[in-house]
Amino acid sequence: MKKNYGVTVFTMPHCPACINLKKWLTKENITFTEKDIIKDLQAQKEFEDQGLKYTPTIFIENGEETHKFIGSPIKELEKILLLESSSQ
Repeated sequence: MKKNYGVTVFTMPHCPACINLKKWLTKENITFTEKDIIKDLQAQKEFEDQGLKYTPTIFIENGEETHKFIGSPIKELEKILLLESSSQ
């Protein structure tokens, strides 16, 4: 069962983990906002202002709390998003 969450992903164009994460989110039909810190100066400023250092950085918000992940921790993302993993 999928829940409604706001998912934001800070990325860079040639980041393999970013590419894999975006493919996984798309495959699971999870709507997300991508913020490319190389192509988008506003995204870059937001990234730096939050003290972030690595991509992908994922924020998942449900209105009550915000979860932050760095990298592509698929198992943890599945748990937060309450997804039935097709790979299990």
